[in-house]
Amino acid sequence: MVERGAVSRPLWLALWALWVVYALQQVIDVARFDAPWPVWLIRVLPLVLFMPSVARGSLRAVIWLCFVLLFYFISAVELIFARPNDSVAIVGICAVVGLFSVATLYIRFRGKELKAAQAETTPSEVA
Repeated sequence: MVERGAVSRPLWLALWALWVVYALQQVIDVARFDAPWPVWLIRVLPLVLFMPSVARGSLRAVIWLCFVLLFYFISAVELIFARPNDSVAIVGICAVVGLFSVATLYIRFRGKELKAAQAETTPSEVA
């Protein structure tokens, strides 16, 4: 396992912090309207599904998380337009945008670290 560098380590921590904030925002948003359990499942399960793979360090899982976050972004924009002064909606839009941004930065910098580590371990071909 390649150690995270000076840039990817804080991004990794920010990714998890924003993930928790956004998941909590989803739970609060569903709970305040007394939604039935299938709604809870639909809102939170896609976020939770990626956690084990991301925890193992899979960049592919982070990429898929970014793709899924685009659907959450659409929902957050609709919510902020419906209730512009709602603090839960404001936290949601900020968290999803922040999470997407941090995840894409993490993919970029961590990918470079992994590629550099792979280049160091792979012997160069002599012609």
